[in-house]
Amino acid sequence: MINRLLYLLTYLGLTTVSFAEQLNIGVSVSTSAQREAFYSLAHDFELRYPTAEVKFTALSSEEYKRAFPSMLLDDKGFDVLYWHAGQRLFKFIKDDLVLPIDDVWLESNLDAAFDKNIRQNLSYNGRLFAVPISYYQIGFYYSKGVFERLSLAEPTTWQEFIDTCEIIKANGLPPIFVGTKSNWPATAWFDYLNLRLHGLAFQQRLTKGEIAFSDERIRITLSFLNDLRKNGYFIEDHENLEWREGLPLLSRGLVGMSLVGNYVIQEIRPDMLSRIGFFPFPEINKNIANYEEAPTDVLIIPKRAKNVSLARKFLAFVANHEVQTKLNAKLGVISPHKLAQEQTTPLTQEAHAALSSADGFSQFFDRDADEAFAAAVMPIIDEFTVNGDMHNTILALEKARKETTLFAQ
Repeated sequence: MINRLLYLLTYLGLTTVSFAEQLNIGVSVSTSAQREAFYSLAHDFELRYPTAEVKFTALSSEEYKRAFPSMLLDDKGFDVLYWHAGQRLFKFIKDDLVLPIDDVWLESNLDAAFDKNIRQNLSYNGRLFAVPISYYQIGFYYSKGVFERLSLAEPTTWQEFIDTCEIIKANGLPPIFVGTKSNWPATAWFDYLNLRLHGLAFQQRLTKGEIAFSDERIRITLSFLNDLRKNGYFIEDHENLEWREGLPLLSRGLVGMSLVGNYVIQEIRPDMLSRIGFFPFPEINKNIANYEEAPTDVLIIPKRAKNVSLARKFLAFVANHEVQTKLNAKLGVISPHKLAQEQTTPLTQEAHAALSSADGFSQFFDRDADEAFAAAVMPIIDEFTVNGDMHNTILALEKARKETTLFAQ
């Protein structure tokens, strides 16, 4: 009798399974560890909400960036989407494609959970549009073996940094690994030099296209970058190297240091982590406040979401500090939640400390700038680290600004 009843309920679509609410989520994953982290997050949410069923569309980083506009524009049925804070987010908010979630922030008291440096990259015209899930700090990861063998301390000023490079070079090793074949590493140098020399407001205006590349301050920034090239501090043939190729060199003591994000931690074998140290980008101008690059990843609700109610519950769930702790421990990056205890390694603890003491964040050139602007600028900076041609580089950068931004005169 019971079996017949179950069969009848199933046939009529009245079993508990039929009442499952489906939540469609799009995420960007570059490694198996990232994929596992998001699927574990989905499992935990389904345990918290037994009638929910999470369906992921997981794409590689570059595929996801290309697909994201259509995920918003087309009626794809996505309820939650992974994205980036800052200008990349604001672009789609301006186009009225992202749902404001002030109610999620208010009901979960998220103003107390995330500091203003985080919130300013999520809010637009006084409204909040995203929940931050992770961020990472870009800084120097160095070979402890090299530093110990040469009796080097972590440099805190630019002159100390240059002295460190000189000593490493004099001992027959490349002081700095940079893999410009990956496109972004040279721009990380450009961004940080701007932040240390001219400050956050300058960098933000530059990425918006409001400042011409013919500005003398840009020439100063490029001069600092070119000095590293001329003095032979960068590893040879770096234009043919990817950023990941520097990690085994660091752990084996074959290069001094590399400017990279703390996501490298998940790329390094656990037994090798003790061989790597960390220090923030050194101070150059003592009159400039301490600004850091901290690209922030967020979750948003598309304006065309099918299940807004469940999507709001998911964002509130992910904003919980215990959930963020578990998620970012798997991702190998940092939770922006003040109460999250995600610092599982000394390297992550140091990166977190650098962000906690910062006076403000930039998001990285390709997140703070319009996509077309960044795509035009970054390869030019790559080429400059190879040829050092100041005049033609400035001309090319300014041409890119004029062709891709609304601010060019």
